[in-house]
Amino acid sequence: MEMPTSDLPSKRRSTTAKTTVKVALGLVVMKAVCFLYTGSSGILGSTLDSLFDVLASLLVLWAIIAAERPADADHPWGHGKAEGLASLFQSMFILVSGLGLAIHTTNRFLHQDAIQLEHSWIGVAVMAVSSVATIWLVRRLQKVAFETGSPALAADSKHYTSDLMMNLGVIVGLATGWFLNGALWPDLVVGFVIAFFILNTAREVFLSSVEVLMDRGMRPREAAAILETVASFAPKVAGFHDLRSRHSGADIFLELHLDLQRDMSFVEAHDLSEEVGEAIEKALPNSAVTVHADPL
Repeated sequence: MEMPTSDLPSKRRSTTAKTTVKVALGLVVMKAVCFLYTGSSGILGSTLDSLFDVLASLLVLWAIIAAERPADADHPWGHGKAEGLASLFQSMFILVSGLGLAIHTTNRFLHQDAIQLEHSWIGVAVMAVSSVATIWLVRRLQKVAFETGSPALAADSKHYTSDLMMNLGVIVGLATGWFLNGALWPDLVVGFVIAFFILNTAREVFLSSVEVLMDRGMRPREAAAILETVASFAPKVAGFHDLRSRHSGADIFLELHLDLQRDMSFVEAHDLSEEVGEAIEKALPNSAVTVHADPL
């Protein structure tokens, strides 16, 4: 079988990663200016998170470009693990962001008398615009990640989904403080809640990246596709066993043993094995399948 080649999916992954970086940069500038006007802890937290989003998305872009490199003598399985490494570094950036916000919000809580929120309505408007942009970005990331199987884009989509929740939290904090005649405590509460969300996202992304780097097994939908494909060759194929798989970025490497009738000739068994392998590769894009024929 040939190594998986996916020029079109690769181009979609890299294009999406570049778009993510551009959107994240725009959100950083917009939120930073808004923080200067409002002094909101929640907006500062969202700004910090967006800043780390830019770094994380740059890592994703690097990983996707690296993963597109073809296999070579030093990397016979390709360079797809770069996406898993990018997700791992993402979790570290997110962790630092969450800890920084928690420390900042704690300091604001201890020195409330010296802090006053201003122009809360500007913060609400900016965060609303940011939320709309984030919703669009999350939907795009989820769609491309699902269609191409990219773990790095999947991690990015989860990260931006938590950003959306944080944006909505900031809006609630600012609006509540405004209705309570400038009370600071709602904004501080939101700051702590956002810090918790950031830290929890770091945990989820870290565990997910470790699974990828440790050769996590197949997803349920991938296993179902294999079962359905092999079953379509009955009764020539009685079943299969010793199915093994590994992920390398968006690529999937599969190995399985087919149960074939003993009276088949060597050529018939070989041709049928090739046909089953090609069918599985068609059902699972970006896959490379090795099939062994075992007599019953």
